[in-house]
Amino acid sequence: MKSRKKHIAAAAAGAVILFLTPLIVYAFILKSAEKVNQFRPAKQDILIAENQNNPAETQDNEIKWSVTTNTSGNHVAVKEVSVNEISNPNGEYLRVRLVPAWYDSSGCIVSVIEDVTDICSAVIEDNKLLFKDSGGENTVVTVNLAENWNEKWETVPNNTNVQYFKSKVPIKKDDKEIELMSSVEISDTILSSAQTNNITLHLDVLTDSIQDNVNPKWQ
Repeated sequence: MKSRKKHIAAAAAGAVILFLTPLIVYAFILKSAEKVNQFRPAKQDILIAENQNNPAETQDNEIKWSVTTNTSGNHVAVKEVSVNEISNPNGEYLRVRLVPAWYDSSGCIVSVIEDVTDICSAVIEDNKLLFKDSGGENTVVTVNLAENWNEKWETVPNNTNVQYFKSKVPIKKDDKEIELMSSVEISDTILSSAQTNNITLHLDVLTDSIQDNVNPKWQ
């Protein structure tokens, strides 16, 4: 009887080994073929200069318009914006979003005020970034881009509208700051309506750094 039990135990052990062996081999093969994600996150270390002043956080984003108008009948405000990286260990790219908005006297963002149009989509025309109203026909704010801006920047579209600007190449620590814009314009009619309603225009410059989709390495 004992001899029979030993034979049964040995047979059971052999069956377990035969069952587990292919699972172990499969797990080993699967582990060997596993790909490792070596994505390197971007490092947020961006330097923004506005009107040659640094840092940009010290600047007042409220637009101060000229008293007189130019030949196009628009009031102009100088707003020179350049962007750079303090360091760039991972080869990240810069991206910039220009965000105009109306503010009331209490510092709150407002959209549609009587006789003052809303700010909606943005398009590029003749080296200008034109912010349109919700109808898409009338220009509310004109941003004059820096000369030869498209040598270093490209636009990222959202349908037919400009979503944000992205640097064409990774920016190194010792690279010269990349100029993006030079000034802002608004029509006398819109500015007069805004002043009547005691609201002002602000233009925020939002930046971050990103990894381009061709940079992450997979093994």
